[in-house]
Amino acid sequence: MSQPAFSEEQMAMLKRMVTPTVFDPSPIRRKYLDVQYGSLPQQLVDVYLPDEGDGPFPLIIYVHGGGWSMGNKREGALPCIIDAIKYGYAVISVDYRLAPGVKFPEFLFDVKTAVRWARANAKEYRFDPDRFGMVGDSAGGHLTLMVGFTAGHPEYEGEQYGWPGVSSAVQAIIDMYGPSILDADRDAFLKEAGVPALSLGAPPSGDGAPASGMGAAFTSDMNMLRLISPIQYVHKDIPPTMIQQGMRDPIVPLQNSTLLAKRIEEVCGKDRVDLRLYPERTHSDGAFMGTENCMEVLPFFDKYLK
Repeated sequence: MSQPAFSEEQMAMLKRMVTPTVFDPSPIRRKYLDVQYGSLPQQLVDVYLPDEGDGPFPLIIYVHGGGWSMGNKREGALPCIIDAIKYGYAVISVDYRLAPGVKFPEFLFDVKTAVRWARANAKEYRFDPDRFGMVGDSAGGHLTLMVGFTAGHPEYEGEQYGWPGVSSAVQAIIDMYGPSILDADRDAFLKEAGVPALSLGAPPSGDGAPASGMGAAFTSDMNMLRLISPIQYVHKDIPPTMIQQGMRDPIVPLQNSTLLAKRIEEVCGKDRVDLRLYPERTHSDGAFMGTENCMEVLPFFDKYLK
């Protein structure tokens, strides 16, 4: 693995920005916490069910942000997504292993294993295995896009961690300001967008951090960043995709979303992508985190999962 492009002090600064909220699950009446979904003890999910009903419930899978290097299944935008249980959805939130302990594609292996676990255990937890949606913020948005776009790619499945042969496909995805072009020139994107660059100081390697989004947190290998960029995997059969992006985002420049949406339109048609841009919002903006945003994203899931 390449030397991390940010120091510990810089990562602490990023953590304050990208994991701003912590979720308390205690008020949720029907839940299963810290359920192991794969063969490793770190591979855990929390399961939340509506207060009433026997299902099967459509499922929303939440993937937290944190630059693939921090955060957990009770941080990030979960306080927004959890409100879906009031409207007949089950919700699971996924822990995945983090850099620098692992490198890509292990993050993706974990999330796909969680999807396979949910489908294999759908009857026990009252999920509808044919109605799975996924949403992630920041790095979780990146992983959500990769899950949605690489269904059927065996090299990205990680079946060694459990549930081989079970599909990891999802039927609808929402990307909240996730990086999709990790090998792009972030500074050039920010300049074009008129957004001041986030000052984190020089990377310790001195070789210039990789440009777009949070990939700098774990590698400066531009070939690797290109290989793990979701925009490279758009094909005609990707699931319906909604993208939310703050136009003042200094970490994941808005072109990650606008160029991805343009690519999806070119390959799949305009009806496959729903791009929402917010002129005054920044990265992990509080406006993405609460009930109001849940009311914006739920109609998208309703359209494809109900």
